[in-house]
Amino acid sequence: GPTRGNGEVAIEPGQQLLHYRLIEKIGEGGMGVVWKAEDTKLHRHVALKVLPPSMAADPDRRARFEREARAVAALSHPNIVTLYSVEQANGVDFITMELVDGRTLTRLLPKRGFPLDRLLGIAIPLADAVSRAHRAGITHRDLKPDNVMIDGEGRLRVLDFGLAKLAEPSGSTRDTRAATVTSDTAEGQVLGTVAYMSPEQAEGKEVDAGSDVFSLGTILYEMATG
Repeated sequence: GPTRGNGEVAIEPGQQLLHYRLIEKIGEGGMGVVWKAEDTKLHRHVALKVLPPSMAADPDRRARFEREARAVAALSHPNIVTLYSVEQANGVDFITMELVDGRTLTRLLPKRGFPLDRLLGIAIPLADAVSRAHRAGITHRDLKPDNVMIDGEGRLRVLDFGLAKLAEPSGSTRDTRAATVTSDTAEGQVLGTVAYMSPEQAEGKEVDAGSDVFSLGTILYEMATG
């Protein structure tokens, strides 16, 4: 395909990667660009996340990425978005995952917070999803209202589990921070993301489940108070 000046392959709507046809760009984050795509074999829509080119360049990183992606894909939970596969086509690395049609917690959160019953209706499945991942040894690393969606049926879905971890080169702690801080390109969003970070993550230290619990606490506080 056509390349941009920086050596990246330019990706356009209508383009086909394997049996996935790109429909429209739906987001952009530290982990790459997210597309709504059609799986032409299974005739269903998926979210397709194009990974940074650096991923493919390093075979060790690629192997570790696939291993960790398999662990995330095995997370079967009604409130966690399913990761389907890790693919490679025309020099492009990408992940396919379940496409959630809904609204983010960022958009749903009232100025002064939710009434108690609504808060509990969101907080319980959210805590349950995070707990399930932690039991499987997977840390989210970028929990924030933008990564929590309520779908058309009113069901809570947590996006991007473990993906910030997958994005870093092995043995690196600094890159997690960089990926998280820049994960939202909208102006003014950067500070928001930093606001959900545990102190150890902000300092670029090793991050574990406790860091997610810190972020979760921050989200719950915001849900209660706005």
